Amino acid sequence: MELKLSINSKNTFPKGGVFIKSRLPKVWLQEIQNMGLAFHLVKTFPVPAVKANELFGCMLVFDQSLIKTDRIGKNYFCQLIENKLFIPENTIVTPQLTKTEWHNLFSEHYHFMHPDIGLVELKEEVSWIDLIEVPVLKEIDILEPSKIVHIPQYISSLRYEANTEDILEALEKPFSQEDLPDELPFDMEELMKGNQKEMDKFLAFLDKNPEMALQLAIPLDTLGTARGGFDGKFSFEGNGSGFSGGRSFSGGSRNKMDESEFDGKPFLIVFKIIFVLIILFNLKSCNFSNTNLGTNSSLALIVIVFAIGLIIALALLNSSSSSSSYSYSPPRQPSQSGGGGSALIDSERFSTIQSRYEKMAEEFKEKKDYAKAAHVYMKLLKNHYKAADVLEEGELYSEAAAVHLKYCNNKNKAAECYEKGHVYKQAIELYRELNQNEKVGDLYTILKDKPEADKFYGKVIDDYKVNNQYLKASFIYKNKIKNINGAQEVLITGWRNNKDAFNCLNNYFANIESTEKLSGVITSIYESDVSAENSDLFLQAMKHEFKKHEDLEEITKNIAYEIVADKIMIKPDIASELVAFNEKNKSMLKDVMKYKLKGRK
Repeated sequence: MELKLSINSKNTFPKGGVFIKSRLPKVWLQEIQNMGLAFHLVKTFPVPAVKANELFGCMLVFDQSLIKTDRIGKNYFCQLIENKLFIPENTIVTPQLTKTEWHNLFSEHYHFMHPDIGLVELKEEVSWIDLIEVPVLKEIDILEPSKIVHIPQYISSLRYEANTEDILEALEKPFSQEDLPDELPFDMEELMKGNQKEMDKFLAFLDKNPEMALQLAIPLDTLGTARGGFDGKFSFEGNGSGFSGGRSFSGGSRNKMDESEFDGKPFLIVFKIIFVLIILFNLKSCNFSNTNLGTNSSLALIVIVFAIGLIIALALLNSSSSSSSYSYSPPRQPSQSGGGGSALIDSERFSTIQSRYEKMAEEFKEKKDYAKAAHVYMKLLKNHYKAADVLEEGELYSEAAAVHLKYCNNKNKAAECYEKGHVYKQAIELYRELNQNEKVGDLYTILKDKPEADKFYGKVIDDYKVNNQYLKASFIYKNKIKNINGAQEVLITGWRNNKDAFNCLNNYFANIESTEKLSGVITSIYESDVSAENSDLFLQAMKHEFKKHEDLEEITKNIAYEIVADKIMIKPDIASELVAFNEKNKSMLKDVMKYKLKGRK
């Protein structure tokens, strides 16, 4: 009997296998892998070629009900007739045979309709174990590489550490003295003596050369200084100017005395006091009713006149010595630096130079040169608070913090500036001294040091617990430590201890996201932690939850009715609370009003 294949528009028989056309088993393995087929679920049969001992390809046989694949690539699906014969897709066999004829004519093995040689019986299945050779393992000495430096992909935190002394040194001495002129348009020696003409020259120079004048400027000391009456005083210090050298220039009744004057003045004062006491003693011993009244009065008058004259003479002597004696030493050269001295100027010029300095500082601020503006306030105007404010305005936070810390003794403000400038190490140290543990925890959180942050947050929580501030303690747990269980524990403690009980309970319920779980919690707390003392607060909480969750309306309403029923005989006005649970019931309000009116009667 001759079997023939003819083209058909569709498949008459089910797909039973895939034909791979290649003579290399290596290609078979690759194609099986590409199709995503498991080896233990696929049977592979080699198909011979026309020439002896050559292969035409292989037939893959698998159960289509267990393995579904459409990714066969360049390979071919084959139809399987009665589990006996494989034919290509879209073909039909003629003549058509019955099922019994197929089983009688063909053996128990599979058969393949070869396009060149005809019918081929597929007897031997491929044994991949026999074909695949296990590679020979080579002994290789593995060298462990050295530990490499980890290079982060992104910056998680940035920390800057500042040296306060170095910052202040740069701030207090922003100018070098290399560019100082050899000759100045004013006589510094006469200026330091208080010569008003030289002061006018200096002020003119200050207007024309603000930068240069700032290097030569006279620091203004306004502490303890009066205005008017020749009491204005300047101090000449060595940091900003080049003229100081530990010399002193004094004059006037309030200036420094030399050593001999200082030594003699206390004795004159003691003598005056003793003399006045003697006069008072003699006057007390006089007997004005005596007949020798005239003699005693004359003697007393003489003594008084003598005393007054002596006091006036001593005062004139003291004034003369004060106004004429100056202690003077020649100033050093401009390149030298050292201590300072003082000179008298009148109030008008005192105010003028002060306003010039303030104007100079404002000009530096307008130019965004905040460091020089702060230098003027610090060294010339002696206003450290203003200097710190200027530095903070210019976002020179480390410098502002250093001024606050050293000159203003304001650790809190210094810590704030360090924090703004990301100088977290110094900020943490100051906040720890100030016992601001929450701030310390916040900064450790920024530095990604959660263990240290939680330690200081724990101190804040302990303080809140001691002060019965359970609500604030819960916020630290929830928002800072991210520990919701800890927050719930302190909130329920606040409810049980009746410390801000309503807010504690309200937040306790708000922290529960699942309404199903919240329903169980409400029932549990009502049964175990609600008494006659706190039932009113629990009723208010139920009113809040009733409006908040539709799923909890029934349970909250039932609890509210129970609480009202227990207390209505003692407290009739509590019936009004039921209105909130029955807003759509118009008759409820009328019934409540009638009941309350009846209760009052």
